Amino acid sequence: MATYKTATKEAILTNIETAINTIAGIQFVDWQRIYDQGIDKTRCPGCYINDIRTDKTKLLRDITKNEFLVGIVGFVWADEGESLGTVLNTFMEAIKDAVILDRSRNGNAYTTNIEVIETDMGSRHPQGTFAMKLNVIFFSVE
Repeated sequence: MATYKTATKEAILTNIETAINTIAGIQFVDWQRIYDQGIDKTRCPGCYINDIRTDKTKLLRDITKNEFLVGIVGFVWADEGESLGTVLNTFMEAIKDAVILDRSRNGNAYTTNIEVIETDMGSRHPQGTFAMKLNVIFFSVE
Protein backbone atom coordinates (compact mmCIF):
# COMPACT_ATOMS: atom_id res chain seq x y z
CA MET A 1 0.00 0.00 0.00
CA ALA A 2 1.36 3.41 -0.97
CA THR A 3 1.85 6.05 1.68
CA TYR A 4 1.25 9.75 1.16
CA LYS A 5 2.63 12.68 3.04
CA THR A 6 -0.30 14.46 4.64
CA ALA A 7 -0.03 18.17 4.02
CA THR A 8 -1.77 20.91 5.97
CA LYS A 9 -2.53 24.49 5.07
CA GLU A 10 -0.66 25.62 8.19
CA ALA A 11 2.51 23.79 7.10
CA ILE A 12 2.28 25.43 3.68
CA LEU A 13 1.67 28.91 5.13
CA THR A 14 4.58 28.45 7.55
CA ASN A 15 6.83 27.43 4.65
CA ILE A 16 5.81 30.53 2.65
CA GLU A 17 6.45 32.74 5.69
CA THR A 18 9.89 31.15 6.19
CA ALA A 19 10.78 31.66 2.51
CA ILE A 20 9.77 35.33 2.60
CA ASN A 21 11.68 35.93 5.85
CA THR A 22 14.91 35.06 4.00
CA ILE A 23 14.64 38.24 1.89
CA ALA A 24 17.38 40.69 2.86
CA GLY A 25 16.07 43.80 4.59
CA ILE A 26 12.50 42.59 5.17
CA GLN A 27 10.99 44.24 8.25
CA PHE A 28 7.61 42.57 8.76
CA VAL A 29 5.90 39.29 7.81
CA ASP A 30 2.71 37.98 9.40
CA TRP A 31 -0.37 35.97 8.59
CA GLN A 32 -3.20 38.43 8.24
CA ARG A 33 -5.65 38.01 11.04
CA ILE A 34 -6.79 41.56 11.65
CA TYR A 35 -5.47 44.60 9.84
CA ASP A 36 -5.56 46.77 12.93
CA GLN A 37 -2.34 48.75 13.10
CA GLY A 38 -1.89 50.01 9.59
CA ILE A 39 1.38 50.24 7.76
CA ASP A 40 4.07 52.69 8.70
CA LYS A 41 7.67 53.13 7.60
CA THR A 42 9.00 50.81 10.34
CA ARG A 43 7.14 47.82 8.84
CA CYS A 44 8.39 48.39 5.29
CA PRO A 45 9.17 46.44 3.32
CA GLY A 46 6.77 43.84 4.63
CA CYS A 47 3.79 41.68 3.82
CA TYR A 48 0.77 39.82 5.08
CA ILE A 49 0.10 36.21 4.03
CA ASN A 50 -3.59 35.38 3.63
CA ASP A 51 -5.50 32.09 3.51
CA ILE A 52 -8.02 32.84 0.74
CA ARG A 53 -9.76 29.59 -0.19
CA THR A 54 -9.31 25.84 -0.65
CA ASP A 55 -11.07 23.95 -3.44
CA LYS A 56 -11.17 20.17 -2.93
CA THR A 57 -11.55 17.45 -5.56
CA LYS A 58 -11.91 13.81 -4.52
CA LEU A 59 -9.57 11.75 -6.73
CA LEU A 60 -9.74 8.28 -5.21
CA ARG A 61 -11.54 6.78 -2.29
CA ASP A 62 -9.30 8.47 0.26
CA ILE A 63 -7.13 10.94 -1.71
CA THR A 64 -8.16 14.57 -2.19
CA LYS A 65 -6.56 17.15 -4.45
CA ASN A 66 -6.52 20.57 -2.73
CA GLU A 67 -6.13 23.82 -4.63
CA PHE A 68 -5.14 26.26 -1.91
CA LEU A 69 -5.27 29.94 -2.84
CA VAL A 70 -2.88 32.09 -0.82
CA GLY A 71 -2.71 35.86 -1.02
CA ILE A 72 0.37 37.91 -0.27
CA VAL A 73 -0.17 41.62 0.31
CA GLY A 74 3.16 43.42 0.19
CA PHE A 75 3.99 47.01 1.05
CA VAL A 76 7.00 49.29 0.68
CA TRP A 77 7.97 52.82 1.58
CA ALA A 78 10.15 55.02 -0.64
CA ASP A 79 12.52 57.49 0.92
CA GLU A 80 12.88 61.04 -0.37
CA GLY A 81 14.43 60.92 -3.83
CA GLU A 82 13.77 57.19 -4.36
CA SER A 83 11.57 55.95 -7.18
CA LEU A 84 8.58 54.27 -5.54
CA GLY A 85 8.00 52.16 -8.67
CA THR A 86 11.57 50.83 -8.48
CA VAL A 87 11.33 50.09 -4.74
CA LEU A 88 7.96 48.35 -5.25
CA ASN A 89 9.10 46.29 -8.26
CA THR A 90 12.33 45.24 -6.51
CA PHE A 91 10.40 43.95 -3.49
CA MET A 92 7.78 42.22 -5.69
CA GLU A 93 10.54 40.39 -7.57
CA ALA A 94 12.19 39.34 -4.29
CA ILE A 95 8.87 37.91 -3.02
CA LYS A 96 8.29 36.10 -6.35
CA ASP A 97 11.77 34.60 -6.27
CA ALA A 98 11.41 33.53 -2.62
CA VAL A 99 8.05 31.78 -3.01
CA ILE A 100 8.91 30.02 -6.28
CA LEU A 101 12.35 28.80 -5.17
CA ASP A 102 10.71 25.76 -3.55
CA ARG A 103 7.47 25.07 -5.40
CA SER A 104 6.94 21.91 -3.29
CA ARG A 105 6.75 23.91 -0.03
CA ASN A 106 9.30 21.57 1.58
CA GLY A 107 7.55 18.49 0.22
CA ASN A 108 4.08 19.55 1.39
CA ALA A 109 2.78 20.55 -2.05
CA TYR A 110 2.73 19.15 -5.55
CA THR A 111 3.40 22.62 -6.98
CA THR A 112 3.08 26.36 -6.34
CA ASN A 113 2.20 28.83 -9.08
CA ILE A 114 1.81 32.58 -9.08
CA GLU A 115 -1.54 33.34 -10.71
CA VAL A 116 -1.99 37.11 -10.38
CA ILE A 117 0.01 40.13 -9.30
CA GLU A 118 -1.72 43.48 -8.97
CA THR A 119 -0.16 46.72 -7.83
CA ASP A 120 -1.07 50.34 -7.18
CA MET A 121 2.30 51.26 -8.80
CA GLY A 122 2.96 53.78 -6.10
CA SER A 123 -0.15 55.90 -6.45
CA ARG A 124 -0.04 56.69 -2.71
CA HIS A 125 3.53 57.98 -2.61
CA PRO A 126 5.60 57.37 -0.51
CA GLN A 127 3.82 54.02 0.19
CA GLY A 128 3.27 51.35 -2.47
CA THR A 129 1.41 48.06 -2.28
CA PHE A 130 0.89 44.91 -4.30
CA ALA A 131 -1.26 41.78 -4.06
CA MET A 132 -0.06 38.39 -5.28
CA LYS A 133 -2.21 35.27 -5.55
CA LEU A 134 -0.57 31.85 -5.29
CA ASN A 135 -2.21 28.56 -6.24
CA VAL A 136 -0.70 25.79 -4.12
CA ILE A 137 -1.74 22.27 -5.10
CA PHE A 138 -1.38 19.58 -2.46
CA PHE A 139 -2.87 16.18 -1.80
CA SER A 140 -4.37 14.91 1.41
CA VAL A 141 -5.66 11.60 2.69
CA GLU A 142 -9.17 11.89 4.03
